[in-house]
Amino acid sequence: MKRFITLFFIFIIACSHTWATQEMTVPEPVTETQFTVKQLRDDFQFFYRTLAASQYDLFHRTSKSEYDQAFATALERIDQPLSLVEAKRYFQQFAALAKTAHTRIDFPVQAYREFLERGGKTLPLYLRISEQGAFVDAYYGAPSVLTQDAQLTHVNGEPVAVWLKTLFRYLSADNEALMWGLAGEQIPSLLWWHEGEKAEYQIRFVDTQGRTHEISVPTLNREQQQQFIPAAENDDAGLRQQRMLNAQIAYLKPGPFYHAEGENIWDTTAFHAFIDEAFQGFQKANASELLIDLRGNPGGTNSFSDHLLAWFADKPFKFAADFRVKVSQAAMDSNRARLDQSTDPKDVSHQLAAFYAQHQNGQTFSFPLPDSQPHTDRRFSGKVYVLIDRFSYSNAVSVAAIVKDYGFGTVLGEKTADLATTHGAMEHFTLPETGIVVGFPKALIVRPNGDTRPDGVSPDVPLKFDSASTAQRDVLKQAMDVITANRSQPKSRAQ
Repeated sequence: MKRFITLFFIFIIACSHTWATQEMTVPEPVTETQFTVKQLRDDFQFFYRTLAASQYDLFHRTSKSEYDQAFATALERIDQPLSLVEAKRYFQQFAALAKTAHTRIDFPVQAYREFLERGGKTLPLYLRISEQGAFVDAYYGAPSVLTQDAQLTHVNGEPVAVWLKTLFRYLSADNEALMWGLAGEQIPSLLWWHEGEKAEYQIRFVDTQGRTHEISVPTLNREQQQQFIPAAENDDAGLRQQRMLNAQIAYLKPGPFYHAEGENIWDTTAFHAFIDEAFQGFQKANASELLIDLRGNPGGTNSFSDHLLAWFADKPFKFAADFRVKVSQAAMDSNRARLDQSTDPKDVSHQLAAFYAQHQNGQTFSFPLPDSQPHTDRRFSGKVYVLIDRFSYSNAVSVAAIVKDYGFGTVLGEKTADLATTHGAMEHFTLPETGIVVGFPKALIVRPNGDTRPDGVSPDVPLKFDSASTAQRDVLKQAMDVITANRSQPKSRAQ
């Protein structure tokens, strides 16, 4: 079931909300170890102190005075024992105030997985959220008038904007568009984290014919939802795809830039082999154009994507124009843990350690990035097009930025919600009492063209993404039409 599987990876990449004015939300007690008020308060103080000292710039979107006020209010409200799941939820709301995707405490995946395996029930609804409102992207319940593209107006009597705002405070996101995308894909799990299991939700909505309905939507367990999921969505064989769309246009869906199929997610072996086989096949088929589909791609690392780019790059490239690192004890501790697993003095962790040794905590330095080299002995010589959407995240955004900024090809689709220039290179520290792991960005990563504005990648050729159904049925055809029309145009960035 793709949505249940991809959830766990989507959460590794996720609010504009004044949390200090909110009451602490505590669902029904979770049966597990409870941490005392003293333990929680000690950890909360350690949490804020270490985050401020370690993050590249914790206050670049939320001022220090605002954060200080939120901290004082939140600390005072810790007045009862909490379980680990509850503590994570409470602390994450504070982390999310940074409005930075890489400042976060990850969703309690294991607890949620156990809940689902026990037959736990969730709202079988996923949304497409934008400035126009919240629309049904998928509904995995018994057939009803609640169908794709219906617009929600109220949930349990609350206006949908108010209802969503409550859920947004659990998400770390750099902007509204990114938060909308993350929230829409995680409605069932966010509701579980917010309020536990519920029997049903009252939903008022307007259907595609303009008629208003109000219905009771029961929650369902995983097996019950399974029977309502279309076979195409339930087929995980489509994680990575390569084929010829016609006699001239090759199609490559590289999938996540990590090894999602095995235990060691950073093992590049299978991915590199898949990419090599795909391009060799395209060359054998004499493909004149290649469409690389990065829609809905959660990202990963450039140790995967550079091998893909090297097949059609015509000059050396870097994933960033500048990689500016802040020195902190937490960053050095994280790096030291990696040193224990590497004996190669050229390894990035060894290079970082050398720079850390030359600087004081709180200082920053530009880390020199090596050039990635094109494949000189095996290269795809046709035109390249990259297809993106608002759900292209993390390293997928970096790939699109490299293609666009270096002129390696033409970017199609819609603007990414995730940023090309961003605070990233996540490190972690652990809270001493609860053991909660906190992620923080140690660096400012500037996109290849040097633009320091926090912005997504805009397509060279925008395509229409009018609805969920449009995204599924028509975008690929639109892309093929653009490719065909541009066949006589210059190789890169054809319009």
